[in-house]
Parts: sequence; structure tokens; C-alpha cells
Amino acid sequence: MENKKNAARFVIDFANKKIIGTKASFDKAGKGIGDIYTELATKIAAHPEFTLEVKEQKSRSNKVKQTYHGLNFELMEKFIKIQPNEKSLMQAYNAAKKMAEDTGTNKYPFVKKWFLGQFKDFDVAKAKKAISDYYVSKVDQNATTTHSGETDVAEAA
Repeated sequence: MENKKNAARFVIDFANKKIIGTKASFDKAGKGIGDIYTELATKIAAHPEFTLEVKEQKSRSNKVKQTYHGLNFELMEKFIKIQPNEKSLMQAYNAAKKMAEDTGTNKYPFVKKWFLGQFKDFDVAKAKKAISDYYVSKVDQNATTTHSGETDVAEAA
């Protein structure tokens, strides 16, 4: 038995007496041969008083999809480590990774979804800057702490 896809390319609107199809379907039927032509010809023959109408395509949203180029496990972990609630976030992060492993789900998409749920307005560039700023401030803190507790070798001599 042949497995044939039976897609209705043309819809009959009895209430408004129309045969509706996509522009592509009408273009293909316009060639005068093939299954699409036969389908349209059959519907027109059965309903000669009906008008033909091109179906309006749904307009696509102009909203640009947010991508997270550069977001990987390492960046997620570094970003979590600079958060005030780092311990609880890291436990949840590790639990999400484990759950993905246990359920046989691909780890990255699963953990990324959890991560982005935690950080709704996450931006990779801003995160990298925040991580960098955090560690620079730690270096500055360590430098001032270390220098304030030391005695100058020249003074001791």
C-alpha cells in the first residue's frame, strides 16, 4: 500500500461560496497538469458558482529572535558564581544538569532553558562584562588588603 500524504491544498468555504488556496497552490495548478491542477479542476467543476480566493498568509513577526551566541556551561557557571545567591543557584544548576542526564535529555538545551528562566533579561555581552568587572574588583580588593597589612622591607632594615 502506498503511503500518500493527503493534504487539502484548497478549502471550500460554503458560507461565502469561495474556493480558497495559497498563492503557491494556485501557481502550481496554473501549469495545467499534475495532482494540484486536478484537485482544483474537480472543485471548480463541482462548484462552478464559487469564486477563487488566495489565502492570506499569516504575517511574520518582525521581532528578532534572541540568540545566545557564546553561552555555554562555563559562562553559565561563571555568571552564577558572581551572584549573591551563588550557592543555591549552583545547587539548582547542578540539579538541572543531573536531571537532564537522568532523563536522557540533551543537557545543554535543558540547562540553558533553566538558566534563562532564572535570568530573564540575560545578555551574553553584559554577562561577560559583569564577570570581568567582578574579578577586577576582587583583584583590587586583594591588592589593597595585602598592601595595608604588609610592612615595607626598607623600613624594617
